[in-house]
Amino acid sequence: MKEELEDFYREFNLIKARKNPSHINLRTHQTQAIKNLMGWFQKNDSSNKGGILVLPTGGGKTFTAVRFLCQGPLSEGYKILWLAHTHHLLEQAFYSFGPKKIDVDRGYEVGFIQEPKNRLNVRVVSGNKNQYSINEIQPTDDVLICTLQTISSGFKRGQPNLQAFLDSCDGKIFVVFDEAHHSPAPSYRKLIVDLRETYKNMHLLGLTATPTYTDEKKKGWLKDLFPQDILYQVSINDLMAQNILAEPIFEKPVKTNFEPDFDDAQYNKWINSFRDLPEDIIGQLANKKSRNQFIAKVYAENKHKYKKTLIFADRWNQCVQLCEFLRKEGVRAGTMFAHVYVTPTGRTLGSGVANAHTLEKFRNDELDVLVNIRMLTEGTDVPDVNSVFLTRQTTSKILLTQMIGRGLRGIEFNGTPEAYIVSFVDDWSHKINWAEWDPLEESGELIDEPPIIYEHPPLDLISIDLVRKLSRLMFERNNIEIGPFLKSIPIGWYHTKFYSLGKGEEDYNEVNRLALVFDDEKDGYERFMDRLVSADLSQYKEEEIRFEDHQKNIQNWSEQFFGNVDSMGDIENNIFYIACHIAQNEKEKPQFFPFKERDAHDMDSLARNYMEFNQIEADSALRNEYARNDRYWFTIYPSYELFKQQYDACVNRILNLRRHKLSPAFKNPTKPGQGPSDEQKRKVKEKYPTCLCCGEDRKQILEVDHVNPRFMGGKDSIDNLQTLCIYCNTAKNTKEIDFRFNQTNLPKPLPEIPDLTPPHNNVEIIQTWEHYLQREVNFFYCAGAVKFVDASNPYVWKIELNEGNKPSWLKKHLRTLADKISVYRKDLGLDGPDVIQLVNA
Repeated sequence: MKEELEDFYREFNLIKARKNPSHINLRTHQTQAIKNLMGWFQKNDSSNKGGILVLPTGGGKTFTAVRFLCQGPLSEGYKILWLAHTHHLLEQAFYSFGPKKIDVDRGYEVGFIQEPKNRLNVRVVSGNKNQYSINEIQPTDDVLICTLQTISSGFKRGQPNLQAFLDSCDGKIFVVFDEAHHSPAPSYRKLIVDLRETYKNMHLLGLTATPTYTDEKKKGWLKDLFPQDILYQVSINDLMAQNILAEPIFEKPVKTNFEPDFDDAQYNKWINSFRDLPEDIIGQLANKKSRNQFIAKVYAENKHKYKKTLIFADRWNQCVQLCEFLRKEGVRAGTMFAHVYVTPTGRTLGSGVANAHTLEKFRNDELDVLVNIRMLTEGTDVPDVNSVFLTRQTTSKILLTQMIGRGLRGIEFNGTPEAYIVSFVDDWSHKINWAEWDPLEESGELIDEPPIIYEHPPLDLISIDLVRKLSRLMFERNNIEIGPFLKSIPIGWYHTKFYSLGKGEEDYNEVNRLALVFDDEKDGYERFMDRLVSADLSQYKEEEIRFEDHQKNIQNWSEQFFGNVDSMGDIENNIFYIACHIAQNEKEKPQFFPFKERDAHDMDSLARNYMEFNQIEADSALRNEYARNDRYWFTIYPSYELFKQQYDACVNRILNLRRHKLSPAFKNPTKPGQGPSDEQKRKVKEKYPTCLCCGEDRKQILEVDHVNPRFMGGKDSIDNLQTLCIYCNTAKNTKEIDFRFNQTNLPKPLPEIPDLTPPHNNVEIIQTWEHYLQREVNFFYCAGAVKFVDASNPYVWKIELNEGNKPSWLKKHLRTLADKISVYRKDLGLDGPDVIQLVNA
């Protein structure tokens, strides 16, 4: 159960509050910040009033601003309009004026508001049904804490309740602009400019942890909005030196080896919504018992290092599971919820009494771990945290910053000198731009020039994209057709940046996208951008823009500028990103960054160097290459086996070229888009939802394969398409095998079982080995010959064949196959099989 509506409106009795003002002592940097803010506020001049407070994450931006507002503007009769672009920030600001339950021992923050004011009314306004709507604003309100979208839209259309509030200010309006570095969003600029034009004496205070630039040319719009520039700032290094902040120590991300079921259709629908992960995907992560058990085990095995730890979860049942698994490991763990949850059995979680009891035990060192759901906004005092566990990745920079900030309380705030940040990452099959902590961005340092960003980006931002593209080329085309290896590696990327607001949403997102550029595409992008600079892009300037609303226009641009290019890139999405960037950044083109190390990652060159080696020599040379510190192979290919598969494909391509007497630089002159359509692929996967060869059902590794390869004249028609997993597709290569038929059409058996690569991932799972055994046998019969496989008994594995497939062909190879698998499994620490049996034969 979430907060009720009344939770977001508060009437403070200031007569009572002034008798017990807040006992929280200001630190040196906060005292100096308020002194500077008061000097700016009290200065009498006719210029536009606008300045910025820069404090690093954990430095108390919101608290400092609220203390200043109480001592200054609110005491002088001003009303406050606090603007933020996410609901997290709204709640954080609201509870800074006063938490749900006032602790009389800590006093009232609003107790600093001077007479003659005797009451203070604070209201949260947004489109959220659990918060107040713009229609419920009252002229008697003193502080409105609102989403930008609500106020921007309301001011534009002259909403009467908002207008009545603004008029009630009698010119004394003070606007707080949370996360001020987001000011470039067009709606922010327009709203502030319009407010200032209407209310000439308006004061504007920006809050941010992000450095701004002293170069006037770089500041542009920022200088227009905040003409007095930075009023006060302090760096994260200064606060760590004063023991106010703990030093964050970021551990190497921990891989869970969990593969979320995020299919192409759902991903494509989500990717241009620019929101955090879909709720059902978050649910998959939260509800996976083995994953939660793994997280608990990571803490338990490192308890001496991580000590008192906050674990951020997403679902109440995940909190309960984590807590139970931790307790089984001998860890003292408790749960704490920001909201009240009623479980299906009627159990109530998250009551105020239970939360207070759990927090008290954590404070008194009676608990080692506190598991919670986004306990971020209520001003909850969480002391001496040594570590923060982030149980999943997020695309929300705000959410990530708030969670990390919970662990940065230094010794002066009863915290710790250091804080470990432990992140858990999953095995995603799609490219996702995760939010990252940028030490420079969060430092609070003033810099003269902006950092060179994305010149050497983390390769994991593009590796999944590369592997998927390479996989499709390897498995859906004959490997002659794919062209040189470097054709599949980008020559560089454009860094695009713009602001988005999803349909029906109020939380603005700052979107960063890398538009990968491949061979022969650069000229098209440059001509396209030259056209945009002189075009009317007003439609792309709005944050509410959606890809699907402009798809026809985007397709026309794609045909016009890239129609003759055999593209490897995601042209249409890149066109959309670039158009939004140029529209929202005053017609400025995104910066291009060349992939300087591209030529050092030419797999064809490796193939030519090593293909004459014997297998042992080649394997040794390749393992050394894969392990090189000056290469990105490990990031592009998460396992050596995948790296080796790509190498083998390059060798096969070169050998095929020699047989066909073609140049090594040969590219198949096909037009972009050749291959089955998305609709054809959908129909094939709907008809055959699992791999027809091995039975694999994980959607993210299923591909549509040509029974008769295109290189051999096979068509893109439905009757020539089948569903195979990535591993079976690799093994099939350019052979014509129809796994849709359960009976072999071979006139005689193959001389031996195909030597397919055994699995290297998820080897502890029985189904992994059942899929592998089924794959081996079906490739032997060149058909979907296997009816049933059972490897539940590690020592005796069983196979049943479909009718019409001669068991005698297989029987003489079962001993050799069992021995091969047993030796491989022994190296993995697994037993069996001792024997593989044919049943009903």
